[in-house]
Amino acid sequence: MKKSLFYILVVLLAGQQVYADAIITRPRYTDNSAIQSSRILYSTHNIPKENNDSYKFALKEIQNQIEINPHNYSLYIHLADLYLSLGEYQKAFDELTYINTLNKQNKIDEAVKQEAKLLFDKLRKIPKYDKTKSYYYTNMAILALITNNTQLAQEYLIAGLNSNNDGNFVKNALINAIDSIEDVNTAINICDNVLQKKVNDVEIMQLKAKYLMQSDKKTEALQEYIKILDIKPEDEDVKYSIYKLLSAKNASEKEIFKTIYKSDKPDLEKAYTEFSSMLLKNNDISGALEYAKLLVNKYPDNANGYITLSEIYRREGKLKESYDVLSVVRDKADTNEEISKYNVLLAKLSDAPLAEANSLMASGLYEQALEVLESSASQENLYVLLAMSRANYFLKRTQTSLDLLNKAMTLYPNNSDVYCAFSYIYLQEKDIESSRKYINQSLKINPNNSTALTLLDLINNAETDKYHNQIADCIESQNYGEAIRLINEALKINKKDALLYYYRGLTYIAQNNYAASTAELYKCLEFDKNNILANFYLGIAFDNLAEKSNALMYYQKFISMLPNDDFGESERKEYAKSRIEKLKI
Repeated sequence: MKKSLFYILVVLLAGQQVYADAIITRPRYTDNSAIQSSRILYSTHNIPKENNDSYKFALKEIQNQIEINPHNYSLYIHLADLYLSLGEYQKAFDELTYINTLNKQNKIDEAVKQEAKLLFDKLRKIPKYDKTKSYYYTNMAILALITNNTQLAQEYLIAGLNSNNDGNFVKNALINAIDSIEDVNTAINICDNVLQKKVNDVEIMQLKAKYLMQSDKKTEALQEYIKILDIKPEDEDVKYSIYKLLSAKNASEKEIFKTIYKSDKPDLEKAYTEFSSMLLKNNDISGALEYAKLLVNKYPDNANGYITLSEIYRREGKLKESYDVLSVVRDKADTNEEISKYNVLLAKLSDAPLAEANSLMASGLYEQALEVLESSASQENLYVLLAMSRANYFLKRTQTSLDLLNKAMTLYPNNSDVYCAFSYIYLQEKDIESSRKYINQSLKINPNNSTALTLLDLINNAETDKYHNQIADCIESQNYGEAIRLINEALKINKKDALLYYYRGLTYIAQNNYAASTAELYKCLEFDKNNILANFYLGIAFDNLAEKSNALMYYQKFISMLPNDDFGESERKEYAKSRIEKLKI
């Protein structure tokens, strides 16, 4: 910024009005008021109305305390209490469930359990608490579990089953509470009680089957899973559980398939496909390998077997074998699902070399990055192609870089990141028109592409940079009308250019329009919070508006932001210091 602008503007301070404080500040709470508030509330015996501001304030204070000290588990009990007081029963249950989980892991001490007992006793004594609702019993059950009273927890859960139905919350709460009971047989009994009222409820049935497995009642667990499969015939997790149980009994493939597919002659291609991916998903590598090989041998045109084999080899570190098998998939994949799996696996195979190459490029080692990508990564992976293009561009091989992007465009014609890469290169080459064309196409495909949005800002900045010197010259020559015209014209191109708002703020100050200048300078800081001079001129503006507190604040902020070498702003610094001294009087 030209220094002469400073001298033009500071003379405008003459003849100031009587000052008036413009800001009334509220003191910040720095003590343990959150805990104090919660303890005061803890002693109450009446649930307040939901709009009770005191409770809401205490709620905010406790949440702040938890952010500061997340391992003070007593705070979570108090938070649950406040949620209950405000009628937010689901949130209260979530907090109590979290504490009970920690309790199962032996991570809470007796003091926290005592806090839970206090809340438990409080809830039992409150006459207005609606004991006809299931949430009462589920919260009480969790509190009983925290204090290690399993028998009482069971009684509350069973009572909850006989209460009014409060929707999904009740079932979810029951599931969480049941799952917290350590005694397996008790949990099974509660599940049976629930199922008497909620016949064929899959989630409760799955919970029961899990506990049957834990109690080594595998035959009963198998029967439970078979009943679940009748309700959810496509559930792979249930199929896997049945497979494991039958395999443990040395059942034949025919018996397993008959149980799962309800047929003596199931569709074997479908079965092999499902089992190879299902077993891999559950990290049963040997079983997945067996079924994948069966699928490939019996149905060589089915791409899924090759996908599973490639993934197994990748996990075992056999990258060459994985690539070789995946190359077969490329020719055989013909459904969207198969193509998607192929692309995902291709990306996984390139993850390690791509990460290494990006690290090398971050250190400016572009040749070494290319060596890694060309020898270790898939040349058809989109992000490998983009990385290779970037490395070549920084090695000044622009045409090679563009050729790689064209290859990426051919393979991935509707990918937003490819257009971003084109836009970046054209921006570096000062071809703003081409850069904007590609970035618009990128955002058309994906309006939320963060890289594209950042590039768009850079493109806009590049277009409005040419205006800055012209505007500064107009302000210096006091041609304010032309300055405003140029600023407005530039803002049509780029509404995020902080410097344009800064210049408009200076222009308004020069025209004695101090109130309007503050809005512009605030806008400047919105887009560039590190603009030091915007703070200085906010001080000037508020000084002229006789807003003493604001002027003092911005002068002080300006000085605090200056580097040790004054950033070439010694005159403004001295002026700000002199005004601060006078404003403090």
